[in-house]
Amino acid sequence: MPRWKNLKRPHEEKFIRGYSVYPGGGCGGFPGYFRHLEGFGSDFKKNIKRYYPTPVGFTIQAPSLPSLTNYIDIDPAVKDVFGIPALRFHFQWGPNELMMWEHSKPVCKEVLRAAGGEYWGAAEQPQTPGYSQHETGPCRFGSDPRKFVTNRWGQTHDIRNLYICDASIFPYCTDKTTTISILAFTLRTCDYLIGKFRRGEHRA
Repeated sequence: MPRWKNLKRPHEEKFIRGYSVYPGGGCGGFPGYFRHLEGFGSDFKKNIKRYYPTPVGFTIQAPSLPSLTNYIDIDPAVKDVFGIPALRFHFQWGPNELMMWEHSKPVCKEVLRAAGGEYWGAAEQPQTPGYSQHETGPCRFGSDPRKFVTNRWGQTHDIRNLYICDASIFPYCTDKTTTISILAFTLRTCDYLIGKFRRGEHRA
């Protein structure tokens, strides 16, 4: 479910931008709901037969705004399998993301009840950061080499023939999966790079 809030009336809600909702459920999602079922023995079995495979859950994707509390650095102790120092992530949910989180609960509840479903509750806390693995921004693009890794074309400021074409150049994360945006930026960078070759400004 793509975001529908803050589009025609951007000041309708207190939060900035919007979030997406990802429904899921069925057979594969059922085991996680067993703790919601009461009973023991035959009553418990009857409940399982009654609800299997009907449970539905919602995950929201709330894009975080740029924040000084969110950054990566080099871990002073941990290394990967090749002996290279590992990245260390620092992240905190900001007030804007938490407002989206709270806003999504009654919205998803309304969707379930409108579809004739039973509402069993919502999580008390948002997921641990990194759950959906759409990290963006460690190599953000910008004009100032002191603050940004690449220029607007994804070309690194300090290594002239190095271009980055993934979500790491995004200034902040998206409210949907990043794939389509990555493809768009990659095509744009390739077009720029081909033009440089044609003008003799780059060499293979």
